[in-house]
Amino acid sequence: MSPKPRSTSLRRDLRALAVLSFFTYPFAIVPLYYFLLRERGLDRHEFALCQSFYYLSMVVLELPTGWLADRFGRRLPLVLGPLLLALGFLRMWRAETFEAFLLAAGLQAAGHALLSGPPSALLFETLLAEGREQDYLRQESRMSTFRTSGTALAFLAGGFTGEALGLPAVALLTAFLCLFAALAALFLEEPDRPPSGPPRQGKLEPQLSTRLRAVYRKPAVRWILAYFVLLFFLLRFGFHTYQPWLEEARHRGPLFIGLLYASFAVVALPFTRLAHRIGHRFGEQRTLFLLPPILSLCFVGLAAGSSLLLVVFFFLQQIPFGLHWPLVHSYANHRIPSRDRALVLSSLSFAGRLGFALAFPLILTEGRPVSLVFLETGLATLLLGFLLVAFPGREEARPD
Repeated sequence: MSPKPRSTSLRRDLRALAVLSFFTYPFAIVPLYYFLLRERGLDRHEFALCQSFYYLSMVVLELPTGWLADRFGRRLPLVLGPLLLALGFLRMWRAETFEAFLLAAGLQAAGHALLSGPPSALLFETLLAEGREQDYLRQESRMSTFRTSGTALAFLAGGFTGEALGLPAVALLTAFLCLFAALAALFLEEPDRPPSGPPRQGKLEPQLSTRLRAVYRKPAVRWILAYFVLLFFLLRFGFHTYQPWLEEARHRGPLFIGLLYASFAVVALPFTRLAHRIGHRFGEQRTLFLLPPILSLCFVGLAAGSSLLLVVFFFLQQIPFGLHWPLVHSYANHRIPSRDRALVLSSLSFAGRLGFALAFPLILTEGRPVSLVFLETGLATLLLGFLLVAFPGREEARPD
């Protein structure tokens, strides 16, 4: 029997990647995580320390898992990652102490690290094998749409489950949903990757540091690294401070919070879906320039606005949420060689998570009003954003 045409295989792989994307981050418990910790007796600073430990654990694992994905293939991490996430949420389900929540965070971090670079790398390589790499931004926007849709529905399901069965049941639901991503990854096939240079007979593969230095010699790659550190901090800072702010405002019902976070994702959806058109219309880098100032100004507004304006600023922040994933990955993927793709994407995540992990517990402490935290953070990051716009990376020919 003759093999199926590659176009048929491509359609199948894209369908499997779409299902994987839908279940990549079905984190129903995330909008309610802070309240689960408070219910179990932890304070606000311990919540910040748990988040910091989560991101630091990812930092430790980001580069090794990216290297393994480049060396041994991208499908295996896409199977193992959701399984480790499920174990982490199962541990959270039964956790009663600060130490138990730290263990849950470590397991979740290991799973998340495995998923940070390989999905985008595999998508790009799949399209590259068909000579359709210029279609990457559109396809990444499509996958991001599935990912955001799955997350929105998970938030909604978490709100209903928490209202009916309590917050621990939402952690159990999240563990179950993660298993669907592992199942979808089993149906993926990896294309043959093109060689990145002449074979090195009798020589060991270059060390990670050597490979990273070679890639980061490019000004555009250095720029996207610095840019992503700032953008990641702003996105994660907002996401993880909504819950303390809601506690201060006495909006703590699981259904209300689940609906609110689901509505955030719904607002982000059209921008995710149209990211490729926006990027082509205005230019990827020019669009990227706008995202940090939008977030910074929203934090300043959240510190001083009325109740109506608070709603506006909450939802305005979802525009960068919707646009950032496809635009950042498209900008990076077109400027890094195939053999280092997952490694470099993981290095972006590494740097972003390290910056957030170090800063977040210092900023969010028990007793400080969240509005003051918003104001200080917004003003400081606005200045950093202007510096990044003033010193952009030089555009270069794309290697693929």
